[in-house]
Amino acid sequence: MMSDGNFNRQLLPKTELSSGLRAGKAQMRVRAEQAFTKILSEEFHTLPDAEQQRLRDRFMQLLRE
Repeated sequence: MMSDGNFNRQLLPKTELSSGLRAGKAQMRVRAEQAFTKILSEEFHTLPDAEQQRLRDRFMQLLRE
């Protein structure tokens, strides 16, 4: 610990936690997009491809917020 009561981050052991969390979030985004695409193709197959793509893009935008 430093004299001001804070830790020097360079002295702390490296952790894979933050990178693991990012990887997990990325995997879940991919799975969510795949599930949404499957729903669009099964339930809304009568929609034009352009409309399905617009909905998919909007869904992904909402996931990133």
